[in-house]
Amino acid sequence: MPRRGRIEAVMQEIDLRESWNRLSARYQRAHTIRTDAAHYGPCAPDENQLRLLGDVRGKRILELGCGGGQCSIAFVRQGAECVAVDLSDAQIAYARDLAAQEEAAVAFVQGDMADFLETLPEAGFDIAFSAYAFQYVEDLGRVFRGTRRALTPGGLFVFSLDHPLNDITACEDGRIVLAESYFARGRRFWNWELPGIEESTPFYSFHRTVGDFLHLLTDAGFLVERLLEPEPTAEEFDPWEDPAQMQRYAAIPATIIWKARVPG
Repeated sequence: MPRRGRIEAVMQEIDLRESWNRLSARYQRAHTIRTDAAHYGPCAPDENQLRLLGDVRGKRILELGCGGGQCSIAFVRQGAECVAVDLSDAQIAYARDLAAQEEAAVAFVQGDMADFLETLPEAGFDIAFSAYAFQYVEDLGRVFRGTRRALTPGGLFVFSLDHPLNDITACEDGRIVLAESYFARGRRFWNWELPGIEESTPFYSFHRTVGDFLHLLTDAGFLVERLLEPEPTAEEFDPWEDPAQMQRYAAIPATIIWKARVPG
């Protein structure tokens, strides 16, 4: 992810849909996200390496928070059927254009993922996938319950996001420092800054502990099978992250990946 500057000001109202609409074009220009493999985010191996989903040929996949659609396109290229939802109109427009260029038939939907999940038929998907989207969701329990409802018995749920330790640490003058309490849950306001671009975009996200995610998953009825905290290699830093952060990510995982399953 690009470097994040914390907003020290008091609480302010931010429309995440509008923020993503403003950021989308610059974000897609700044990052080269491949469409031959689903990605899990900065400093993490991709799905072609991890094989958490297995063979997706003939599988029905639901992507939550699809952004520019690169992961869904990768799934379709590998023989899956894919439905993808994202809050941002601009991100969905980019995803549709990219899918057309790649000749990949993905059903892209603009909307709130929690609301969208409630419109889906029960047990309509084999796999649910998300990469770096759930940190923006306030009522994550509702999303997890809706995801479980949308999955078949035995269905897989795999997602990644900022590691909670990444969320609360910073690199200052060559030292890794604790910026906030690990237990300070809730909404956090910050500016999204892209290297080489002066304009920043206001955002907010939600900090949760590893235990919080575990409880949310089990409360929704999932069985957790794996928890991954990938140790990055040098090539996995580019093009996502500011090189100045490499020292921090050599000591603290940038990404956390969960693999859960609906009881069969």
